[in-house]
Amino acid sequence: MRQAEIETFPEADCADGCLHPRHVYDLIGHADAEARFIKARQSGRLHHAWLITGAPGIGKATLAYRIIRYMLGGESLLTNSLNIPASDPVAQRIAALGHENFKLIRRPYDHKTKKIKTEIPVDEVRALSTFFQKTAGSDSGWRVCLIDRADELNRNSENAILKLLEEPPERTLFILLSSAPGQLLPTIRSRCMALELRPVPKDDIGGWLSHHIDASEEIKNAAIGLSRGAPGKALALARNSDTVLIPLSRFLSSLGSHSHSTDMTLAKTLAMQSNLGTRDMFWEGLADILQHQAVFSVTGEWTGAFKPLPVAKSPQTWAKLSEQVVETQQRESAINLDKIAAMFDTLSAIRTA
Repeated sequence: MRQAEIETFPEADCADGCLHPRHVYDLIGHADAEARFIKARQSGRLHHAWLITGAPGIGKATLAYRIIRYMLGGESLLTNSLNIPASDPVAQRIAALGHENFKLIRRPYDHKTKKIKTEIPVDEVRALSTFFQKTAGSDSGWRVCLIDRADELNRNSENAILKLLEEPPERTLFILLSSAPGQLLPTIRSRCMALELRPVPKDDIGGWLSHHIDASEEIKNAAIGLSRGAPGKALALARNSDTVLIPLSRFLSSLGSHSHSTDMTLAKTLAMQSNLGTRDMFWEGLADILQHQAVFSVTGEWTGAFKPLPVAKSPQTWAKLSEQVVETQQRESAINLDKIAAMFDTLSAIRTA
């Protein structure tokens, strides 16, 4: 597929309103993880498969692309660093998805349905055989395959990847990304070197976020508070504040009244096709706020985004409502629920509990 076509269609591995990770060159909070990989590479005994894990938006893909540029011959700006600039010829080829020694496996765009597929089909993995049959180019002699994300492989795809991990081609590096590694086949996990990315401190995210978006302090603070320590998620929240943070704030501040019209308006808005990409962020943010409110009801200390909610309920009630939000989100993903009704009923339950 030509690059012009690639850019035309949605990409499964890119958050709404954010740059694709292959176009991102800075990474915060994971210097130890980078150092560990560099040490392994320089030892001459680099493991053939790495499983990078962590929460969504924490930097897994950004780190992966830094590794890929490094492995395929990009020249770093610093000694013992993965800091390869966008101007580097290798980086440019990778950004264009035009490097002959790099293969990206992700959920493909279905041209018939005009949607991104819900899983990575086995045909995408089988296509790797053609990639591996090619002789690696002259840049570094390495070939790199990135699977973003391994959580989205179906069972046939997992088995096909497992066969490759069991008998890897020479001078080939596999990088698998996962937000839920426990769901992967144990045999896949056992054949990979684990690299876990931990939550980034809020103060570090704050400084980084200010360099990447021009937003009010209120929006940035709310985004950081709901980020779960993931800089990429904070950026996605801030960039989608009109459909996530502002409606969330409006709903929470109205809990002292019986404004069901607010609930219906919000339910209809987030059911629109153009907003489906940010719907999960709204659900996650709402669940987090309710959980923080449960803790606040016991301790009197507020650690969440926005402010304590203007109504009194028992800690058990707040915790149960948070669980209900999570369950509704999971059911939406598993079955084809009426999105307007599902959200309206859940918001109304929070208001009247």
